[in-house]
Amino acid sequence: MFTRPVFLLGMMGAGKSSVGRELARRHAATFIDLDLRIERVFGASVAQLFELGEAYFRACERAALDSLVREPGFPIAPAVVATGGGIVTDRANLATMSAVGQLVYLRADVQTLSRRLAAPSERAARPLLAASEAALAQQLTELLSAREAAYGEAAVSVDACASVDAVATLVERALA
Repeated sequence: MFTRPVFLLGMMGAGKSSVGRELARRHAATFIDLDLRIERVFGASVAQLFELGEAYFRACERAALDSLVREPGFPIAPAVVATGGGIVTDRANLATMSAVGQLVYLRADVQTLSRRLAAPSERAARPLLAASEAALAQQLTELLSAREAAYGEAAVSVDACASVDAVATLVERALA
């Protein structure tokens, strides 16, 4: 099933990292969290990079993605990549990922995303989220609206509102 890398797209809180780890475990594939790769490559947390401006962070994200797909053997590797929620804001990233792998959009509604991201620790770890829980749903609605068309370019789209196990199974069925 995983003869090419699988790139998981979707909003923060959609479950890309959790579902990605589960898919990788099930298929003896390598799991790659692109945000963690960015942090290792640039020696700073995502939040610290965002402090230098979103444009700067997006350039770092692009560089980390480019270096990943250029790694020898990566295009034929059994790998699952959890991307950052905003990776689709740079259309070139979609083209890069599509050229070497399969794109899977993990769809989740704002209510589910809000519930998953409501904890202060979740909001603090995500630079684009408001500090207040009250503003969370509105902010997620705006981000989703701005990104949804780009997410929709994925060849596969699955409902990500269920458990990690159930969503991983939906992804497997969609890619079979």
